[in-house]
Amino acid sequence: MVGLVDIKEAVQNVSEAISSVLDVDVIISDAEFRKVGDTKRHFNREVTEIRDTYVIGHVLQTGETATIASKADSPQCMACVEQAECNLEAMICVPIEREDARVGAIGLIAITEAARAKLLDNRDNLVVFTRRMADLIVSKLIEQEAAEALTIAKNRLTGIIDSIEEGIVAVDAAGRIVHTNAVVEEVLGADGAALIGQPVEAFFSGGYVGALLSEGTAFTNIELRVGEQGRGTHVLISGKPVAEGEKSAGSILTLKKMDDVYKVINNLTSSPLATSFDEIVGASPQIARLKREALSVAAAGSNIMITGESGTGKELLARAIHHASPRAAKPFVALNCAAMPETLIESELFGFEDGAFTGAARGGRPGKFQLAHGGTIFLDEIGDMPLHLQPKLLRVLQEKTVERLGGHKSVSVDVRVIAATNRVLEELVARGEFREDLYYRLSVIPLHIPPLRARVGDVKQLLAHMLRLYGQKLGKPIKGFSANAEQALTAWPWKGNVRELANAVEYAVNMEQTPYVTFESLPQRIREGAKVAAVAGAVAPAAGVLRSAETEAIRKALAECGESLEGKKKAAAMLGISLATLYRKRKGMG
Repeated sequence: MVGLVDIKEAVQNVSEAISSVLDVDVIISDAEFRKVGDTKRHFNREVTEIRDTYVIGHVLQTGETATIASKADSPQCMACVEQAECNLEAMICVPIEREDARVGAIGLIAITEAARAKLLDNRDNLVVFTRRMADLIVSKLIEQEAAEALTIAKNRLTGIIDSIEEGIVAVDAAGRIVHTNAVVEEVLGADGAALIGQPVEAFFSGGYVGALLSEGTAFTNIELRVGEQGRGTHVLISGKPVAEGEKSAGSILTLKKMDDVYKVINNLTSSPLATSFDEIVGASPQIARLKREALSVAAAGSNIMITGESGTGKELLARAIHHASPRAAKPFVALNCAAMPETLIESELFGFEDGAFTGAARGGRPGKFQLAHGGTIFLDEIGDMPLHLQPKLLRVLQEKTVERLGGHKSVSVDVRVIAATNRVLEELVARGEFREDLYYRLSVIPLHIPPLRARVGDVKQLLAHMLRLYGQKLGKPIKGFSANAEQALTAWPWKGNVRELANAVEYAVNMEQTPYVTFESLPQRIREGAKVAAVAGAVAPAAGVLRSAETEAIRKALAECGESLEGKKKAAAMLGISLATLYRKRKGMG
């Protein structure tokens, strides 16, 4: 709480004012016996402290008003060892109280006979007057507390405003800046003190800001270029008026840097599925060459066209290229052109303005190209892009600017395009279903992912990888595949490529109840395919080779699982046969 020492200058001014009007000496003490006001005439030397033995000290202790007609009339004066130094002839002393709490005392001291006569003759009036002076001092205390509370609140509010990640601009009724925070200073590239008093429209131009200042019309999430003459940082800005009764007290502008907006949107809408080429499983010559080529072009900014059948991992490769490029810290934004209704592709790619079409979100919305600014946009199934949108996409690639649906302003974008398709674009070009100039613009660097059936050596690696992945995901520590299950899986043609293989392994891990994936746990289509192939002799080895392989498989299984009954059961499960069949085949081994 504020005390009299905190308003010492004001208390001294009151002391001198009283002294000059009444021609008396004045001394004022706080509740801690500290002198805070003194006209220094009643004592022959400087009074450095208020003692509890003084008259004023007694009043501080009792809280009672005291009138002293002479030194001889006061027990405190009679007992005071400094009596000879004191010029007191008479005294009125009044406590200073605030809400029943004693905060100090005022003493009026007559130091001449004439002053003594006036003091005693007007005792009652002077007591009332002194109490009013005490009230004045209390009001100064309250005023000081309010000022300090206001300063604390202002500092706290300023701290809060400066800690907000959005820019804040406070504007007065005349349209001049009265406060900014650090974000605004960074965006405008100016010191906060230099911005104060400047017209806000010098930095935030446009009809929305003008309507806010002149008519008090609020607006939300409008994109602007802020800075002198409209140049500068791309921001998303909102504004609302501030009223004082029926009058305008100014307005508040809030702004977000569009780079930060895009970053937040991408964090919410995208997920990093791959961070390196190590996550592309396979050691076949085809995949090894593909990874080398992709890694060598990742650092460049050229557009890439990835071709391959459905399920070969085109998006996985695109993400690996992005994360190996200098754009890795920037967004990776993906759009499947085949999965999006034709009426929505344009607004998704390029964005739209407020009111661009029926049902358009208020304030408009940025498109995928703007969200990918600084990073990579992945256009999957590019062969399915509607023909009427291809010229607009071509213009974006050539000019590196985007114009929103329903808009008239072009926004610069820095985006690397990686496209992908499972269709033969050359045939689409020949039939007039895909623009030739767009094809060449996108296919600067062509990369082809071979189908899984063309790289059989990768199947076993992928099976082991997927088994670990889904075993951890589903909480099943399965060790491997039984011999006939692995044979069926490696012989399967995998028309759906890696996606189909992953689906089959996930199914098998869900179904399996033993430490090894058995033939019976495989998807039905694979089991039936393996049986048909066996009957047809498509995958059956020569009889001698089969017996040798079978014998070796049984010996390995028993060596791993043991010769106990439980071990033999595990070995049979590993081999995908019954326990009785295991005994019979083992007996035939000799």
